[in-house]
Amino acid sequence: MVMALTTALLPIPGTLPPAAAEPDEDTVDPLVVDSITPDVVDEDATLRVSGQVTNTTDEEVSEVSVRMRYSRHPFSDRGELDEFAAGDGWQPDATGPEEDVSEELAPDAGQGYALSTDVDELGLSGYGVFPMMIEAVDGDGTVIGSQYTFLPHLDPDDEAPEIDLAWVWPLMDTPQRADDDTFLTDSLPESLEQQGRLGRLLASGAQVPLDFDPGDDDLPEDLGLETAPEEEEPEEGSPEEDEATNEETAESEPTDDASPTEDDTEEPEDEEEPEPTRTEGVPVTWAVDPGTLDDIARAASDDFEVLDDVLAIPAESDPVRHDHEADEAAQVWLREARRVLPADTVAASPYANPDLAAMLRNDIDTDAEASVRIGREATMEALELAPDESYALPPGGLMDDSVHELLSEAGADRFILDGSAMPPVSWLSTTPSAQDALPSPTGDGEDVALLSDPGLTEVLSMPSETQGDSALALQRFAAETAMIAGENTGGDRVVVASPEAQWDPGEEFASGVLEATESLPWLNPENLDDVELPPEDEREDTRGDLTYPESAYDTELSSTYLGQIQDVNRDVRMFNSILVEDNDPFRPALLRLSSAYWRDEEALAGAMRSLVAQDVQDGLDSVRIIPGEPVTLASRTGITGILVANDLEDESVFVTLSVFSENSERLTVESYTDSFEIAPGAKTTVYVPLSARVNGRTVLHTSLHNSAGEPINAQDTEIPVNATGLGTQALLISGIGVLILVAALAPRAVRKWARSSSKSSAAAAAAGGAPGDGDGETPEGEESSQGTVAPAGDDTEEAPSEGTDGGSEADLSDGEDTDRAEADQDAEPSEADRAPDDDTSTPSHGEDGGDSTPGADGPRT
Repeated sequence: MVMALTTALLPIPGTLPPAAAEPDEDTVDPLVVDSITPDVVDEDATLRVSGQVTNTTDEEVSEVSVRMRYSRHPFSDRGELDEFAAGDGWQPDATGPEEDVSEELAPDAGQGYALSTDVDELGLSGYGVFPMMIEAVDGDGTVIGSQYTFLPHLDPDDEAPEIDLAWVWPLMDTPQRADDDTFLTDSLPESLEQQGRLGRLLASGAQVPLDFDPGDDDLPEDLGLETAPEEEEPEEGSPEEDEATNEETAESEPTDDASPTEDDTEEPEDEEEPEPTRTEGVPVTWAVDPGTLDDIARAASDDFEVLDDVLAIPAESDPVRHDHEADEAAQVWLREARRVLPADTVAASPYANPDLAAMLRNDIDTDAEASVRIGREATMEALELAPDESYALPPGGLMDDSVHELLSEAGADRFILDGSAMPPVSWLSTTPSAQDALPSPTGDGEDVALLSDPGLTEVLSMPSETQGDSALALQRFAAETAMIAGENTGGDRVVVASPEAQWDPGEEFASGVLEATESLPWLNPENLDDVELPPEDEREDTRGDLTYPESAYDTELSSTYLGQIQDVNRDVRMFNSILVEDNDPFRPALLRLSSAYWRDEEALAGAMRSLVAQDVQDGLDSVRIIPGEPVTLASRTGITGILVANDLEDESVFVTLSVFSENSERLTVESYTDSFEIAPGAKTTVYVPLSARVNGRTVLHTSLHNSAGEPINAQDTEIPVNATGLGTQALLISGIGVLILVAALAPRAVRKWARSSSKSSAAAAAAGGAPGDGDGETPEGEESSQGTVAPAGDDTEEAPSEGTDGGSEADLSDGEDTDRAEADQDAEPSEADRAPDDDTSTPSHGEDGGDSTPGADGPRT
C-alpha cells in the first residue's frame, strides 16, 4: 500500500543527466537526500523524501531499492543528536516506505528516488525530534549508502514551546594583503561575486534582492574611493576671479522691478533623514572584520598587485607579481553593502581580528589598542557608517581579563562571546539563556555577555554547498532548535546563533536558516539589540565566570612569532619618526600580521612577515642620499653639495643630515643646515663648507637621521675628497715674490737708461767744443767711477749669495755710492767695450741676485 501511495503521489525521476549520472567517485555519495518536506510534520502531513542513488563501485549492482527507517521514540537530549548523526548511536528499528530504484545499476550510474508516506501511519506522538534514516540496498540486502537525519514532530493538541533566536551574521575573511598594495592571492575578487562566499553572505543576510551588475564606469568616484584633484583657486585680480565675481553679482542683485521667486525665498534647513530600519525578514547583527572591509575597499579603488605563490617566495629574492585592475566585483559589493547594512546593527571586531590575548601577554599593548581604533576608522571609510561601539567581538569569541579590560576601555559593554567563554554550570542539563552578567573590569556596574550556542555553531558549519548537503543541514538546524525549545526550563530564553568567522554556507542553506527562523513554530526572531539582562532578582545562576580555555591558550600566536613582528615594528617606528605628518601607514599591515587567523598558518604568516619587513625597509630606503662624483678641493676652503631625495609618493619627511670627515686633521667640515623637510617625490641639495689643512685624499661619511639622532639607514654614503689647494697656494706666493722683484728692479733700469742718454748728449757737446770743457775740472763721472770701483772680490763678497731674497735686498740697497760707481763705469770705457764677447749692457740676475759688473772675474786694467 505504501508503495502504491508513493507511486501515485510522486513521479519517479528518470535517469540523471550525464553530469550527475557520471559523478566523480571521490566527491559523490552513493546516496543523496535532496529534499525533506515538510521540515516539521504533524499527524495530518505527508512526508516526502527525494534524492538519488549512485553506484560508486566498479561492478554492476542489481535490484537496488531505497527505504526509510525511523524510531517512534524521540531523542531525550541534544547530545543524542550528535551520536545518531555520526552513526554511533542506536539504530532505528521501525520501517517506513520503500521503493525499488533499478533492476541493474551500472558503475557510476545514478537513479533518482522518491519516498512518500502519511505521517499518521508512522505512529509518532507528541512534540519531539525523531530519528530517521534513509538507506539504499541491493538485492542481497547489502547497504549501498545511508544518510542519518531527523524528523521534528508537533503535537496538534499542544502548543509548541518557543524560544527567541537572535542572529549574528559574519562578513569576515582572512587578511588578503601583505603591504597595502600587494594581495596574497586573487581569491578575494572571486569571493565578492554573486556566487562567491562574501557575495552569498551579503545577499542572504540582507534578505532583499541585490543588484550584482556593475553600474557606471565612475563607480570608484561614486563610492568616494578616489579623491578628485582640488581645483586651484584663481589668483586675486585674475580674469577668472573677476568673471566669477561679475556673474555672482549679476545673479545675486535683482533688478528693482524683479519680483521674488521661489528660488529667492529662504529654503528651510534639510531635516535629518531617518535611519533605515529593516522592514522585512529576520533582524541580524552584522559582525564585520574591518580588515576585510579595508581589503575590499583597496581592491575596488585602484589597480593592485597579486602574488603568484606566496609560499614559494625565496627569502633572498623578490616574489613574482602580476598586475590586477581595480576590481569591479569589489565595487559592486561595497555599493550593495552600503545600501543594506544600515538597516541593521553593525558590530566590528578589532582590525584584522588580531590575537589580542597573545599580544597583551607579550606586552604589545600599543598595537592591541590601535586595532580597535583603526578598525572603527576602516569600517567608517568602507561602509560610510560607524559601527556600534557598544559591541565587542573578541577573536574566536574568547577573551581573558586583560582583553575584557582593553575592550571595555574602548567603550564596549556588550560582548558577543562563544558559549565556552562562560560555560553552563555542571548541574545544568538544559540550554541556558544567551545573556548573562559580566562584571565590569572597572568595578562599576556590569557588562552584558551575549553567548552563542556552540551546538548551533557546529550545525551551521555542516557542509551545505550541494543540494543534498543543504537539505540535511537544514533538517539538522530544525531538529537542534526544536530540541532547545522542547527543554522544560519554565522561563523565557534567548539563543544566539553565531556562525564561525569564515562561515562558507551554500546559498540555499544560508537563506534557508533565516527563512526557518521565521517559519518554524518554536522560533521567534529576536533583535540582538533588544536582548537585555533580566532583573537581578529574577536571574538564575546558570553559567560560570569568564573563562579563557586552556585550548585557546595553546593555539595562540607564539611569543617567537610575535617577537619577529616586533622586529618589524621597530623599523616601522623609525619610518614614522621621519614623517612630517602624524601618520602610521604600516600599522594596518602589522595588525594583519598579528591576526588570530594565522594561528594554524605558520608558513603563510612567515611569508607575510617577510613581505611586510621588506616593504618597510623599502620605505626607509626611499629617503636617501644620492651618491655624487668625488670632490676635488682646489683651494684651502670650498663648498660641496649633497643631494638628498624623498622617493615616497605620499609622505613628506623631515630628516637630519650628518656629515663627518674620516680624517679631521686633514679635512674639516664647517657648519651647515643639517635639518630640513622634503616634499613627496622631491629632492633637495645641502651645501656643506669644507676646510683642508693638508693636501691629500680623505672620505666624507654622510648619513640621514631622525630628529632623535637615530640613523634611518644602516650604511653611510661615502664621498671621496681630494684636497689640492695648498700646492696652488705655494705657487701663488712664489709668483707674488717675482712680481715684487720686478717692481724693485724696474726703477733702477729706468735710471740707467736716463744716464746713458745724458752721457751721449755730453759726448756730443764735447766733440763740438763747448765752452767750459778745458777748465781742468775733473768730470764728476770720472771722479765717482774711481771712487766706487771695488775689487771684484769685494764686489763678490758684498753681493747676496742666492735667491730672490738676495735680489730683493740688492734692489732695496741702491744709494748714492752705487750711483757714483755706475757713473764711473759709464765714463770710462770698460773691458766689455773693448771685448765684444763680454758685452753685457743689462744686469744679469744670477743665483747671487746682484748685478754682474764687467771685469768682475779679475782686476780692472
